Amino acid sequence: MKNIFITGGSGFIGRYVIAELLQAGHKLYVLVRSEEKLYHALKEIGCEDFSSIVAVRGDLTLPSLGLSDDELRKLQDVDVIVHAGGPMDILMKAREARQVFLGAARELSRLAGQMHAAKGIKQFIHVVGFKSPYGESGVGGSVPIDHKAPPYEQMKFEADLLLRQAMQEQGIPLSVVNPSAVIGDSRNGITSQTGGFGLLIRAVSRNLMGLVPGGDRYWLPLVHVDHVAVFIAALVEEVSPANGTYFLLDDRKDSPSMMELIRIIAREMRVAAPKGSAPYPLVKSLLKLGADKLLGLPVESMDFIVNTEFPTATKQAIESKHHLQLSLSADTLPLVIADLDFRLNHSDGPAPLSPPFRRNARTGLATIESKGSGAPIVVLHGTFSASDSLLPLAERLAESGRPVHLVDLPGFGRSPYHRHSGQMQGFEQAVLNLIASFDEPVALVGHSFGGLLASRMLELAPERIAHAVLLQPVLEPVSRSYRRPGVTQAFLRRMSEQIFIEKLLQSRSFRSAEEIPEGYISFVRSEMKSPRTRKTTAEIMSLLSRSESWRLAPNSWNRSKVSIVWGTQDQQTDVPPAFSQLAVTRLPYAHQFPLSHPGAAAAQILERIGI
Repeated sequence: MKNIFITGGSGFIGRYVIAELLQAGHKLYVLVRSEEKLYHALKEIGCEDFSSIVAVRGDLTLPSLGLSDDELRKLQDVDVIVHAGGPMDILMKAREARQVFLGAARELSRLAGQMHAAKGIKQFIHVVGFKSPYGESGVGGSVPIDHKAPPYEQMKFEADLLLRQAMQEQGIPLSVVNPSAVIGDSRNGITSQTGGFGLLIRAVSRNLMGLVPGGDRYWLPLVHVDHVAVFIAALVEEVSPANGTYFLLDDRKDSPSMMELIRIIAREMRVAAPKGSAPYPLVKSLLKLGADKLLGLPVESMDFIVNTEFPTATKQAIESKHHLQLSLSADTLPLVIADLDFRLNHSDGPAPLSPPFRRNARTGLATIESKGSGAPIVVLHGTFSASDSLLPLAERLAESGRPVHLVDLPGFGRSPYHRHSGQMQGFEQAVLNLIASFDEPVALVGHSFGGLLASRMLELAPERIAHAVLLQPVLEPVSRSYRRPGVTQAFLRRMSEQIFIEKLLQSRSFRSAEEIPEGYISFVRSEMKSPRTRKTTAEIMSLLSRSESWRLAPNSWNRSKVSIVWGTQDQQTDVPPAFSQLAVTRLPYAHQFPLSHPGAAAAQILERIGI
């Protein structure tokens, strides 16, 4: 066990570093301005035990890091320092950048020197960035810094040089970690930092990347945030750490070019692929002349698009020694893109989750999950909805003690669209993969379109279903007005709040405007800003309006395994005759009753599955 002082603990990278170091059994002393913010950030990624964390109150921007004598005494046993502090803001002004990067580095070097003289610091780990001009050769030498670079980069690199020189003078082993553009968790795609890669996704989603900067000659190096954390944790485990610089990125030959990357993003965003490329210098010049406002791409962001190789020998040596595989995950990249798309369109970000819930992913689908015991309750949403919309329902279900999994269907919420050639078959296969991933049969709950998919599972994988509860399932074709997806897409893109409310009431989604949950209208309208979700919604509504989409065979269902809960205030006031022989409970509500009356819906679900 080591005693580690860490800065930037509540940041995008820092929270993952803390999680890895806690798992390894280390004692952590974390510089914080707000303990509440730190623990909230850690809970978001699944950390629950904070007994090995000591909060140290201070501030990177203050002299002596703002540490009081009492706070300094907490650090007397520290033997490793991890400096991961500083915001990711490429538009940062010079004064702020100097203070938060260069000033903080100066104060940390002084503190490290004092601690080393008193006890002996075994290692200093500094997180910088892959554009730093200092390479694998370590701390020696001096490389001129490009003073045309934006202040954010200039000050990070000057801080890099300062700490290299200071640690060399003080005899403290220094490991400099240079991540490339940091993207979401390799396991679930979650990316709480929307700058950087998110700017590219936003530009593509607006069809502003018809010509790709640099084409196949340039690339954007990427690394998963959890891979950065795992690598830093491996460095901490080094028995005799040596001075070294580690570029966290894949070799160029193993990475997508800019053209390939933009094509991947366009595919996931469900927009047109790029038509060609434009010379990199020309694009950068145009951005300087004002095109940055049109594209939503600051000229500073172009510095991360490169046509050079980077040294990876030292990184690969640590990977090999510690048996790590830290390459970009092609399977997770669609989840990263969908997660960022969701965050960019919801200005307030995803709804904050209260324990026991956390965001995750399973079989390529984004989820909101809670732990528990017994058969999992898996909930599939309908159209004009997503897992976030069903949180009030899930909270009541979780009170049963069962594990609950809210799922974003392909193309909705934070889930990427499926790649199946058949529209409905793609959704069916996604749900099949999902329920097959559990160790036991699940209680499958489906609302509206999700109810139709749950019905299909009764036919395709009955052995994986402990019980199916269908909440207002779509069992017959919907209105022919949705037949043309292009028209529906155009409407969804432009619909006002008032028109949307009128449509909801006209379709008997809710009995009255007062019944519509707070935040629901703004949530759906934010979802419809995304071409990915907008196109998926329009296609599904078109599919549901066609009689050839209906392949249900209720006579083949195990009646003891299925229950229908029906709102009689829907446009269709009762279940279709072909399904009337099943167990049906009727409630005096409209189509979206799982949203408007989550308590009543949860009570029915729990009763039907025997709780």
